[in-house]
Amino acid sequence: MSPDPKDLITPTPRERELMMLIARGLQNKNIAYELKISENTVRAHIGNIMRKYRLHNRTQIAIIFALQAAPPSLRRDLANAEGYPAATKPAQNPGVLTSPE
Repeated sequence: MSPDPKDLITPTPRERELMMLIARGLQNKNIAYELKISENTVRAHIGNIMRKYRLHNRTQIAIIFALQAAPPSLRRDLANAEGYPAATKPAQNPGVLTSPE
């Protein structure tokens, strides 16, 4: 199994700070205040991170940050996972009547 290209990319220290604040759920204006930068600069950093990691939204940024911050053993376990557990059928609620189709 070849390594995921996202694992080979290293964020700059500033991008890492920004990713941490996104993972904490802060909005752009709060991130700007925390880092003492403008909201436009925050948006530029977010755009750079999204391009660098080929992401589409802030949630994905938070996930990448969490995975990078995770201990190596957890990252290894996640990388070796075969897939998701088999889906289980939800239990039918006997109190709810449904009409036949």
